Amino acid sequence: MSLAVDIGALTVKVASDQEVTTIPAPSGGPRRGIRAALAAQSQRGGFCVAVPDAWLAGDVAGAGRQEDVRYECEDVAGTGPVVWTGQLAAVAALTAGQHGRGRYLVCDLGGSGVRAGMFDVSDGTVQIVSTHTADGGGWADFDAAIRSAVTGTGLPVTWYEQAAGQELRASMVLEDAAMSPGEFADTRVYRISGPGGNIDLTASQVTGCFAPTLQRLRAAIGAVTGAGLPESVVLTGGLSWLPLGVRVVADAVGITPQRSGPDAPARGALLFACGEFRLAPPVERQAVTLTAHRIHDGLLEEVSVILPWTAPFATVPGGALAIDRDELELTVDGRSHTVRLSGLGPGPHRIGVRPNWGSPGVLVVRPITGDSACLFPLADLTAR
Repeated sequence: MSLAVDIGALTVKVASDQEVTTIPAPSGGPRRGIRAALAAQSQRGGFCVAVPDAWLAGDVAGAGRQEDVRYECEDVAGTGPVVWTGQLAAVAALTAGQHGRGRYLVCDLGGSGVRAGMFDVSDGTVQIVSTHTADGGGWADFDAAIRSAVTGTGLPVTWYEQAAGQELRASMVLEDAAMSPGEFADTRVYRISGPGGNIDLTASQVTGCFAPTLQRLRAAIGAVTGAGLPESVVLTGGLSWLPLGVRVVADAVGITPQRSGPDAPARGALLFACGEFRLAPPVERQAVTLTAHRIHDGLLEEVSVILPWTAPFATVPGGALAIDRDELELTVDGRSHTVRLSGLGPGPHRIGVRPNWGSPGVLVVRPITGDSACLFPLADLTAR
């Protein structure tokens, strides 16, 4: 059975061949989320983790989080090799599986932020073109703002379920309010049944509470569409049911988006776990080799070790890299470089590279004891 895990800010979703299961995201970060997701699962086939797309963009912090999750999956839980995808890339794959190849813009009104990404999807391959993440906005901020705007006994926890069922009226009223704000400001958009009776949410309340998310959504779309407009658009995330999101996206790119539910990243990641899709490698991947030494026939000899882009770590003579000094020698696309091993202690280590969209990649050096890995951007290496 193949398995996919979507690590969200508020929830963790686990997709198997049969269903998608949602659990609250535990405190303690992504590693605890993975533990919770795998606790009750038996995984025998492919295994994919959908992570925030920013983790794959070349940022050392994101690469570090990815390595933490890899360690939890492969080294602790024994899942076998992890297949990786970004959450927005997974949504693009899921949609393309239903509607065909093309250039997709995916916009996410998530639990704690707003994101957008542009992807070229062909048969079985998703190429990252551009991604942008804006902290703040999204469901948590909108929900908090709505609750602050409501007087009386308050809204039920799942008030959004009632609101989503009133989409026809909401779309009409919010469209009228956009054309004539003063005339329709106090018009009811949603009527929510609460513990103390009905609560009406007006056009001015809904649009005002959505304003911070709207600004971030526009900025995110603008950041990823600089190279051209998409052929298809998808709106996903925990706040994608709100008609205002659809209108913002349609106004920005001239295409009415399809809507994909909050399970879409997990279901898309399952396609990666099953081998139906994969992330295309970065366009300009560099050849990286490590200069190491080994004892052969009683003599010390120099060897060149390839650092593969498709495996977490290189195969080093002797099984591990014995570090006894504060620098390493690497060759990157035929040019010699020096890595200063700041913060890394002596002893046996594993070494590998991680491909990243938007950067040459990141070097990962991890003690075989399981201690935290040290990461070094290839772009920052010192040429010799």
